[in-house]
Amino acid sequence: MKKIKAEIKLYSYEELNEDSKNKAFEKHKDFLDSLEEEYENEKGEMIKEYIDHDKETVEDSININGYLFFSSGDIADCVTYTGKHKKAGTTEFKFMDVVYLLD
Repeated sequence: MKKIKAEIKLYSYEELNEDSKNKAFEKHKDFLDSLEEEYENEKGEMIKEYIDHDKETVEDSININGYLFFSSGDIADCVTYTGKHKKAGTTEFKFMDVVYLLD
């Protein structure tokens, strides 16, 4: 077995270079577009349909959720706890089955 120390850098959406930002955007847009959304039409009927999200909506979703990314634009496996959860105010990053607490 060999043990090494490594540094893993995570980036907000705005910190990514243009190519990585485009990759993150396209992946998140595909995710949002794959979800059926439900709304009430003018007749009071509940309608479900897939929506093609615009740039502003996708970027708002990324930023509101505080997603973190690798420099490649791939999303990092993070969980931020909120509300009354006992871990509220903390963010955990999981990498290779190890959980790290982020500052």
